[in-house]
Amino acid sequence: MANRLRSSSARVSFFAFQDMITTVTGVLLLITLLLTLYLNDPPVLPAEHIRNAMREEVEQARAKLQAKLAALRQRQSQAAALTNRVFVVPEADHSGKEPVLIVLSATNGLCSRVGQTNAVEFLARPDNADFERMLDSWDPRTERLVFYVRPSAVLQFRTCEPLAASRSFSIGYDAAEEDMQYLLATP
Repeated sequence: MANRLRSSSARVSFFAFQDMITTVTGVLLLITLLLTLYLNDPPVLPAEHIRNAMREEVEQARAKLQAKLAALRQRQSQAAALTNRVFVVPEADHSGKEPVLIVLSATNGLCSRVGQTNAVEFLARPDNADFERMLDSWDPRTERLVFYVRPSAVLQFRTCEPLAASRSFSIGYDAAEEDMQYLLATP
């Protein structure tokens, strides 16, 4: 009687269902094989991961601090180099003469002009031969002399000033400190 209830003409095929089951099983096997490849790597613990991240941040911060320290040391050396410098700005002169800065010390003298980076040095001698040669190379009609006299060079100034005055130079002077470097700057 059971055979009578079933119709022989309407048969259902389970081939598509078997196909799906086989495909799913294959994918699961593939995933299982891939997971076994990562089985030998130890898992990264959250605390260790955080520790490693913090270590990297500390190293980056240390590198930034080292760079800033180097920049600050460079600025400090530049500031130290400028500490002993005095920039002399000449007063406006109605005659239009160019100022020549002469800094006198006990052993030598330095001459510089506006915009000149190198100072010309001459030795302090009793006969002032070096200073006289420099005076001969200058023109009293277009240049004026500005003396900065250190305490150790007062005697030298007493011999240099009359030499410049005898050649008709306009002269100005002021006291200077022993350990300072004087540079002529543009007004």
